[in-house]
Amino acid sequence: MAKISIRRRDPLKQDEVLTFAQRLIEFSKRHRKRVMAGVLAAVLAIMGMTAFRYWQQSRRDAAAAALTEVRPKLESKVQSQEVLKELEKIVSRYGGQPAAREAALYRAHILYQLHKYEEAAQAYKELLADPVIQKEPGMSALVVESLSYCYEGLGKYEEAGQVLQPWLDKASGAFQSDLARRLAWLYERAGKSPEAKKYWEKLLEKPPSPALVPYLKEKLAAGPEAASQK
Repeated sequence: MAKISIRRRDPLKQDEVLTFAQRLIEFSKRHRKRVMAGVLAAVLAIMGMTAFRYWQQSRRDAAAAALTEVRPKLESKVQSQEVLKELEKIVSRYGGQPAAREAALYRAHILYQLHKYEEAAQAYKELLADPVIQKEPGMSALVVESLSYCYEGLGKYEEAGQVLQPWLDKASGAFQSDLARRLAWLYERAGKSPEAKKYWEKLLEKPPSPALVPYLKEKLAAGPEAASQK
């Protein structure tokens, strides 16, 4: 039987028996400047992130406080240029903050109430470009509907309908019925009878109320000569 011999391992070299912590210390000693620079960069990054978060929170709180001061004036039945200027200041100073977005909505609504339809339409279009509002279907639908009323106020009935059109298939229930009825009415006012008929037919497929069926049939039977009704 072959003799089994046990070979002794050579003594480990000194750098192989160093612990991870010891090797790290040795590395730090050899590359002290680089290590210090890295630590300093990390500290500065953490400080920068902390400062940015604090700045963001400060802006959020300041915007909310500014809107709180204006809010009592918004409850007045008669709005004024002074309120608009205060809202504009909040929007321009704290853009991107939740309170500034709310102020922009109030501003657009007041412009509409004052019959400044062009300015109101522009304000609503700017809101639609906001990524936060784009991610909220309910808010987007509200802004789109408001924008359509601005175009209606300007007598641009076809543009008002075009704004609402993409939302018809997204909507459901009573809101979808309201949109279909509004689209039919807008295209009638715009003199676009074929388009109007399409929406009267859609509304007849799922009438919001049985009582509306005779009216819808009358609208479809009347054809292009039908007088527009709200």
